Amino acid sequence: MRNLYKKDVDLTTVDNLVSGTLVPCKVIAAPLSAGTGILPRGTLLTAAAGGSYGKATGTDVHGVLLLDIDISDADERVGAPIACSGEFNQNKIEEAMDATVAIGTILNGRARQIYIAPMEPAPESF
Repeated sequence: MRNLYKKDVDLTTVDNLVSGTLVPCKVIAAPLSAGTGILPRGTLLTAAAGGSYGKATGTDVHGVLLLDIDISDADERVGAPIACSGEFNQNKIEEAMDATVAIGTILNGRARQIYIAPMEPAPESF
């Protein structure tokens, strides 16, 4: 298991993944399918065999990953936080998925109360 110590744990940055007024009210801790590399926050997930979740490759979407998870680490992928409802920024999801989100994915997500739409961050006040 890797060392989870972070000296700047009290500092946060806003990435605007969660957008709108409908916050993720259904968040589950679920296992992710084994693989290599890191799934970034904002990755769209779909249900896989055995009750685990994996990166969505088609238009079927069951949730949005809320943390960066190293899926090659068996301990880290056990209870990944997955939002199963809410409003999410399409720009951040496309950045995490490294692909354009298809309209079919957006429509299938809406059927599961996962709303995906482009959102530009509010300008900073001076």
